[in-house]
Amino acid sequence: MTTLTIDMARLDNDRVAIYLASTDRRVTIGVRFALEALGVELPDFLRRGRPGPRRNRINALMAAADADSGTIYNYRHEKLKIGAFAPRS
Repeated sequence: MTTLTIDMARLDNDRVAIYLASTDRRVTIGVRFALEALGVELPDFLRRGRPGPRRNRINALMAAADADSGTIYNYRHEKLKIGAFAPRS
């Protein structure tokens, strides 16, 4: 197997960062995968954000709609089946 030396200065170039920021995310994912598969340390602009759960967009949207509606019936109660949406025996 041939050993290659990688010049990190070429990856840490501003033009590369601008290109990867403006291109399709699939290209960025491919570049990130290739570097990780080769064991190359990722430049700062390719590192992912803080890991963890993402904020649920539908819950935020429905909370805003519930706040605007002014009724006691809201999406969270309906989803959890509590309050006015509790099953009746």
